[in-house]
Amino acid sequence: MIMNNIYRLFLLNLQPMFLEEPNVEFFEGKDTEKAEKIISSDKTKLLFDFALSASALRDIDSVLEKTAYFFCKILNCDRSSIFIWDKKKKKLWSKVALGLDETIELEPDKGIVGFVFSQKQPIIINDPYSDHRFNPEIDRKTGYKTKNIIAVPLITYLGNIVGVIEGINKLEGEFDGEDLKFAQILSTYAANSIENALLYSEIKKTQEEIVVRLSIAAEFRDKTTYNHLVRMSIYSYLIAREMGFDEDWCEKLRLAAPMHDIGKLGVPDRILLKPSKLTDEEFKEMQKHTIYGYDILKDSDIDILKMGANIALCHHERYDGKGYPKGLKGEEIPIEARIVALADVVDALLSRRPYKEPFGIDEVVDFVKKESGKHFDPKVVSAFLRIIPQIKKVLEKYGVD
Repeated sequence: MIMNNIYRLFLLNLQPMFLEEPNVEFFEGKDTEKAEKIISSDKTKLLFDFALSASALRDIDSVLEKTAYFFCKILNCDRSSIFIWDKKKKKLWSKVALGLDETIELEPDKGIVGFVFSQKQPIIINDPYSDHRFNPEIDRKTGYKTKNIIAVPLITYLGNIVGVIEGINKLEGEFDGEDLKFAQILSTYAANSIENALLYSEIKKTQEEIVVRLSIAAEFRDKTTYNHLVRMSIYSYLIAREMGFDEDWCEKLRLAAPMHDIGKLGVPDRILLKPSKLTDEEFKEMQKHTIYGYDILKDSDIDILKMGANIALCHHERYDGKGYPKGLKGEEIPIEARIVALADVVDALLSRRPYKEPFGIDEVVDFVKKESGKHFDPKVVSAFLRIIPQIKKVLEKYGVD
C-alpha cells in the first residue's frame, strides 16, 4: 500500500512532462486515456525502479552503470554512454559506455555530446552520418555502425549540469518525442544521483587524505615511509576481503589501518628515535603509544576513526595472550586489530631497516606460518597465505623500503 502510494506520487510528479495541462483526475485515478497509458507503461515502471535504486547508491561507478543500464532498457537502445564534466580538467570523460571498454575524453564544445553539454539542450539525430557534429572515427575503429542517437544533458533539480547521457541505435525504429521525454526524466534523476555520488566520493577522498597525512605525521619522526602505510593498508584490505567481510567493512579497514601507530605522537623523541636498544623502562614508555593512539581516536563518532581506535590500542596484542597493552587473547582482540597486526609485521619484514635486510616473500611466508596461533590469528594467516599472488603485485607496484 505504501509503495503503491509512492508510485502514484511518482506518477503525479511526471504528469507535467506528459499532459498538456495539469490534470487532477490523473492522480485521483479517474480514467483518462493519457493517464492510463502512462500508468500502464513498462517504461514508467522501469523509470520508477531506477529512481528508487539510484537514489540509494553512493558509489559513482555503481550509479553510472545502473543509469546506463536503465537508459538502454527504457529507450530500447543498443548502447549508452555517460559523459561526466570534470571541472578541473575542463573536459567530459566517460568510463561507462555499454559495448565499449575504453575511457573516453571529450572537449566540452566538440561533437554531439559537446553540443548538448554546451547548449544544455537534448537532441535526436536519426541520420548521424549526415550531421557535421558526428565523429565517425569510433565506428571506423570498432566496426560498429551508428544508425541513430539520442543525447540529453544531465541537469540536477537545482540546474547544475553534471554531464551528458547518450543512447545509440534504437533496436526498433527511430528515437521519437516520447523517447525524449523519458530520457529527460531519467536524466534528471540520474543527474542528482551522480552529483551526490561525486560529492560523496570527494568527501571520502578528503577523509582518506586527512587520515593518511595524520598517520604520516605520527610515523614521520621515526622515518616510516608513506609507501609502508599504503602497502600495509592494502594488505589489510585484501586479507579482510579474503576472509569474507563485506566491501564496506574492508574499505573502512583500509582507511583505518594507517592509524595503527598514531599514538607515537605522544612518545618522547629520546625514546622513539633512540638508535640503541631500549631499557625496560623505555620500552614500557614505548608501549604506551597504543594507549595514546586509542585516546586520540576513541571519542570520534566517525566509524573509520572508531575502528582506528581499536587498531591503535590492540595491534600489538598477540593471539596467544603475550602481547600488550592488555594481554588480550584470541578473539578478545578485535578482528580489525588481528588483521592489521599481521599486515604491519609482513610489510616490516619485507622492508629494509637499519638493522636488517628485507626478507624475501618465501621467508615471510615461513615466518607467518610459524607464528600462526602464537603471534597471529590462524584464520588471518590462512587468508594471507591464499592471497600471496596479490601481495606480490602490491610489492611490484609500490616497491619495498
